[in-house]
Amino acid sequence: MDINKEQIARFGLIAMGVVYIIIGVMTGLSAFNWGGKKTGTRGAIMILANQPLGKVLLAVIALGLSSYVFWRLYQTFFDTRELGFTFNGLLKRAGYFTGGVFYGSLAFIAIKIFLGGDYETNQDVIVALLNSQYSSLISVILGLILAGKCVFEIYFILSNRFKEDVQSSKMPKESKSTLLKFGVLGHLARAVVFGIMAFLTARTGLTIRNDELSKITDAFHFLNHKFGGIVLSVVSVGLLCYGLYMFVKAKYLYINM
Repeated sequence: MDINKEQIARFGLIAMGVVYIIIGVMTGLSAFNWGGKKTGTRGAIMILANQPLGKVLLAVIALGLSSYVFWRLYQTFFDTRELGFTFNGLLKRAGYFTGGVFYGSLAFIAIKIFLGGDYETNQDVIVALLNSQYSSLISVILGLILAGKCVFEIYFILSNRFKEDVQSSKMPKESKSTLLKFGVLGHLARAVVFGIMAFLTARTGLTIRNDELSKITDAFHFLNHKFGGIVLSVVSVGLLCYGLYMFVKAKYLYINM
């Protein structure tokens, strides 16, 4: 069977779904002290690596994430959605690009662990940058990029494109309504996480030197400390919904390559 670009994109969405379901479940359990732990994307990769047949799972998730990266970069540079060079078009394409870069680094980590490496060593370059004479500037730039991701998530929810994508699928009407709710909750949860990461990264760069880049787990700790376990659990449910949304999207939604 020939593998086309649409199938590659759908495989990438499934991999995304797996990662976010692990994050949502583990963080939700932690919020209620039912076991588990606050887990980010890298933590999700490590959880897979520690399972039986961990090498096989790592290989599959690395291939899936690489597929997602290919799809997003292809959309960015070939403008498959005909977004053009308008402000809104460039904003969307920038969102595709940063998503591709972020999950590309996650795919690299999965491959590195598969080959017997340690993902913590990937922080070395970031550590050097954040402790250089340009640390404040770099932190602010990283914070702005994360803030841009936050804005993009909110924009995606409010745009008609999000509803059109769901409504144009071949799902039953009742399922479309459920999918819309899952998608809204998932993208809102991601907006909250990216927003907090942006704040923490920029604040750290403007106040003290840091030894690592702000992570998703830092956002979870911030939520838990400032607002309590209930708010953290709501966000974790949102991330779980996002993972489920990715699964359904991979099966039913139209993929524009």
